[in-house]
Amino acid sequence: MAKVILVGYGKMLYSLIKGIDRKHHEILGVLRVDRVQYSNFHLFFKDIFNPSRDYTIIKYEKLKDIKADSVNSKAFLKAVQKLKPDMIIVGSWGEKFGKDILKTVPCINFHPALLPKNRGANPYFWSIYLNQSVTGLTIHFMDEKFDTGKIILQEAITIDENETGASLKNKTTNLAKVMVNDLLDLFDKKQLQPIEQDNSFASYEHQLTQKEMTLDLNQSKGDVWRHLRALYPWAKPIVKTKKGTIRFSKSLMLPLSPCQNQDIGDIIEDNKDFLVVKGSDFLLKIFK
Repeated sequence: MAKVILVGYGKMLYSLIKGIDRKHHEILGVLRVDRVQYSNFHLFFKDIFNPSRDYTIIKYEKLKDIKADSVNSKAFLKAVQKLKPDMIIVGSWGEKFGKDILKTVPCINFHPALLPKNRGANPYFWSIYLNQSVTGLTIHFMDEKFDTGKIILQEAITIDENETGASLKNKTTNLAKVMVNDLLDLFDKKQLQPIEQDNSFASYEHQLTQKEMTLDLNQSKGDVWRHLRALYPWAKPIVKTKKGTIRFSKSLMLPLSPCQNQDIGDIIEDNKDFLVVKGSDFLLKIFK
């Protein structure tokens, strides 16, 4: 039986909790991101009056809620030393793990891409935005850098032509439910055979900036549509028109009328419910 501590948040954390077969493996505790984001004082009241989904699932599953404000804190290290896990499994986390925790117990990350491609932030966005046809899930040992450790398991995921960041995340986290038990069963059988990443194929993606959130109306309809799909649901798209910059939540792409002779970025129609902006070979209807 493998004994694990989970560190993470959101759908990847839920998938790991739900996926682990607790007849054969044990979850000793969970460090949730709320502990990093809020002081103990504020979190006490938040957990009572507005609990996060992470906290709700941890309590529902009757798991230990580890009290530490960082994976690199003395409190977390002390909890790990007391609980004595076989490994720490990470499903979405923003901190680098320091050497103190890395040398105490094996730390294993579930990264939603086919490493060494798409290291770094939000691979769901980048794999669609960069027009990749395939992505995947990589389980790898962690080191003091982001996403560079030895690969344990990988599975590919096809990116469909109408894939969004949200749908791709659902595919990936559903795959994690299955792969987490593959990992733990291999560990129990002492059959883990990690391999080095080939850095010649590596790419590293940064957090989304305003540049990635801004549509380029000079691009084709297909390229802009892909950009919109990649952004959903991570950020509201931005479009620059002749009358100013607009940030929006909902839009519709329309064919360009043959008689449309305005310039790219011109507002073709503007009323109380929506406006229409001209692109290169399309019209973008933006709902207010």
